[in-house]
Amino acid sequence: MARNTCLLAALACAYAAPPKRVTLAIANERSDKVQCSLGGAEELPVIPARTGQLLETEVPTELVCGGVRAEIDGDGYVVARVGDDAITVGDANEFQLELSRAAHKCDGTSDFFTPPSFQGCVFRHAFGGVDEADPRAWRLFWQNEAYWRLCEVAAPSRAVRSYASESVPGQVIEVLRETPFVAVARGFATRKQCQDIVDTTPAVSGLGRAHVGGTGETSFSSSRETLSTNLDINWNEPDAPVTSMAAVTVELASELLGERIPYEAQEPINFLHYKVGFEYKPHTDGAGRTKGKRVATTLVYCEAAAEGGSTVFPGDDLKLSPGEGDLLFFEYKNGPQSTQHAACPVIAGNKTTLTMWHRLGVSADDPWYNYEQWGEFHNPHLRSVYKAPPFRERARGEL
Repeated sequence: MARNTCLLAALACAYAAPPKRVTLAIANERSDKVQCSLGGAEELPVIPARTGQLLETEVPTELVCGGVRAEIDGDGYVVARVGDDAITVGDANEFQLELSRAAHKCDGTSDFFTPPSFQGCVFRHAFGGVDEADPRAWRLFWQNEAYWRLCEVAAPSRAVRSYASESVPGQVIEVLRETPFVAVARGFATRKQCQDIVDTTPAVSGLGRAHVGGTGETSFSSSRETLSTNLDINWNEPDAPVTSMAAVTVELASELLGERIPYEAQEPINFLHYKVGFEYKPHTDGAGRTKGKRVATTLVYCEAAAEGGSTVFPGDDLKLSPGEGDLLFFEYKNGPQSTQHAACPVIAGNKTTLTMWHRLGVSADDPWYNYEQWGEFHNPHLRSVYKAPPFRERARGEL
């Protein structure tokens, strides 16, 4: 028995997870050089004033610099800013934003391998300037110079035409692209409508990391960094804030798609909240073409970031910098071509969206999840039915 115990212990050691390692950026923000050490033993090269150093280290560990100390832990990338009285520790989001701040000081080329390069310039400015660039970090956080410039430098795309909506009286539609169709409805939702949804939907208080699909199930992904919850719609309560918002959104989406989208048996509204540094890297939402698959997406921006947080379509250099209450629509019923899009990192403030993915041909007897491999989703209101008049009739009746 003792021998078996020893054997099991040996196997446990053999299959133990390897130590976790991170890339640590130390930024010396003091007016004098500083000597740092890791783990109470390993002395690092002296860091001159107002400069930085990149290194790899196992975590958790302790960083000590000139009489101040801090615990270092995290995933992937960590930032430690050494001040006179304390060390401020930031996560991978702070690392990414520091690269962007440095990139704004550069006018280099897209040649990442032959000096002088744009990427080399970035790391000469990041964290006060470090000796060596980290190409892996730039690719991980910003992919390439073109994507960074689209998110952080490019002006928002201008409408190619505008027209008055038929389904939402008084609403102007700005067309950003004709094919595949992309349009924005400015001021679609009011602050009160959004706040009423938050106040009357208990699920909003339980925000968690957003999931992604496409692998036979939903899962977490570092490419999608948001806080998220799903809002089930009770179509039997047309005056409920979430139902009212969903109904007019479906009606506008039907108009813009040119086909009637069913109210019922759709995916729940996905409530997404982005903090500083949060993003969703380039991706597609669906492929259309067949019954029951996603054919269009709408995003209502209940809260717009003070800086950053644009929605971009990298393939066409298309960019929307949304305002509070705007709605974005884009369709892909004939396939996902040119519909790859991304939520750029939030630089300042917060961003909150209500996302709806629209499908054709679904019903209570044949709901949306029958067309995915994500398992059955419990919806207590699956068989509820929307019986209220369309928004345009109600709006005109109030005039």
